Amino acid sequence: MTKIRFYTDVPDAPILMAHLVHQALSRQRQVTIYVADRAQAAWLEERLWQSSAESFLPHALADADHAALTPVQLAWLPEQIRQDDLLFNHQATLPKFFSRFRHLFELIGPDEADKMAGRQRWAFYRDRGYEIQHMNKHM
Repeated sequence: MTKIRFYTDVPDAPILMAHLVHQALSRQRQVTIYVADRAQAAWLEERLWQSSAESFLPHALADADHAALTPVQLAWLPEQIRQDDLLFNHQATLPKFFSRFRHLFELIGPDEADKMAGRQRWAFYRDRGYEIQHMNKHM
C-alpha cells in the first residue's frame, strides 16, 4: 500500500522538493513530479536548475527525448509516467493513479486555498486506510 507523507506550511515548495528529491536520489530512487500542465512543469524545471551546483538534480520534462534516461521526471499527464517508486504531487487535485506508487509526497503551502485542497486529499487518503505521515517542515 502506498505510504503518504504530507509536509504542511511549506513556504517554498520547490526548495523543499529539491531537498527531498536530492535525498531520494542519494538512495537510488526514481522520482516523478506531477504538475498541472506543461507550463508549470517548465516553471518548476527552471527552479530545479537554479538549485545549488553541489546538489544537481538530473531531471527532464516527461515529453523530452531523453526523459527515460533521467531519474527525475516532471509529468503532467498520467500516460507520461514511467516508474512507480516516488510521486511528488505538485498540484491541487488528487492524482487518481497515486496508489501505483510506493510513496506519495504532498507539499502544502501556507495559503488557505492550498490548505483546503490539502485537507480534502488528506481526508480521501485517510478514509481509505492509507498510512499518512505528517511533517511540519519549514525550508
